[in-house]
Amino acid sequence: MKTVSKKLNTFTLSGMIIGPILGSGVILLPPLLYDLIQDFSLIIWAVILTLGFIFALIFGKLAILYPGDGGVSLATKEAMGKKYQLLTSFYLICAVFFGPVAVLLIAAEFLQPYLHEFSLVQLGFLIYCITYLLLLVKIDFLGKLMLVITSAITLIFLISSIDILLSVNSFDFALPYIEPNKIGYSFLLVFWAIVGWEVIGNYSNEVEESKTLTKAVIISAIIVSLIYVLVALAICFGEFPDKITQSFKLVWLIEPLFKGYAQPILSSISITLCIGTLILFVGGVARLTSSLKLTNYTSKHLNNGVPIGAINFLTLIYIITLMLVAYEYLDLKNLVAFADGFFIANAIIGLITAIILFEKGFLKYSAVVLILLFSAILLASNILILGVVLGLFLLTYLKR
Repeated sequence: MKTVSKKLNTFTLSGMIIGPILGSGVILLPPLLYDLIQDFSLIIWAVILTLGFIFALIFGKLAILYPGDGGVSLATKEAMGKKYQLLTSFYLICAVFFGPVAVLLIAAEFLQPYLHEFSLVQLGFLIYCITYLLLLVKIDFLGKLMLVITSAITLIFLISSIDILLSVNSFDFALPYIEPNKIGYSFLLVFWAIVGWEVIGNYSNEVEESKTLTKAVIISAIIVSLIYVLVALAICFGEFPDKITQSFKLVWLIEPLFKGYAQPILSSISITLCIGTLILFVGGVARLTSSLKLTNYTSKHLNNGVPIGAINFLTLIYIITLMLVAYEYLDLKNLVAFADGFFIANAIIGLITAIILFEKGFLKYSAVVLILLFSAILLASNILILGVVLGLFLLTYLKR
């Protein structure tokens, strides 16, 4: 009797990728960037989305060359040795100590108007409990669920943006003078939009065949880029009544089509995208942590393949981090800064891996360019993060 596949296919994997990669970024970044640098934001988006597309292709290829729960760290082990595999793994794990909690707080902000008696930390914990239960679901069902949700959200953004653009009377593009430090800060800000491709490889054991991963990465990168481009264009050229006098609100984008339901719909989309991001990152890094076999407990799996030990370990970290937020030792800004610093450090090692392993060609040379750009972005980050990143590197370099 023919066995029914329980793994992800091209479409279900794309569903797992698109929503989480968009995540909180598509809700926060386009309006924030427009308020900061107006029409110049289109140039920033053109650059960062081009880099993001290449970034996705590089990490997708590494995942295909060395598939497994360890993701791209397996390629790093082949290219640079075991100790650098551990270094890049620790960078990613450290990033996921902070990033998901930032996402939880962002999601909680959209939920709080409806449950105002609860604090952001309490609501963040509630959202994580929902995420935790979803992480225990079989991966094929989760992929199908995310495909349906992602498709609906994609259509809402695409149709709303196109509707705004079709109603524009005049496409006036004014390129203001922007101070160099604002341009640098803008790139640091929008790096959040391309975070996520690093963990796709951790799901390589969950796909039917290697070409499934390649197709899903290409499809996902195209759709993610298209959504960001249309949303950014609609924000820049759309004729909104309060655009000049107020900070841009993303709800304006969907109000022409959804009227009074716009705010509840946007809140639902935001919370759903944030949960999708959590599923991708926590699930991916749990698989990585499990593959490292740090302890017997963190290597434990359920019968359906879910790395329960590693998920529980990460859950404990999130509870501690949420408590630090509750007692005001950390805030959203700190969390994003810490996460971005470690994500960039992890990405740089992955790109060095690609330079070593890839034959001469477009992706190899692109990896060199990305390393230079990502290094510049990393140098603009928090000095504490730079110290920890450098300290971990030196410990690894000196270790025999």
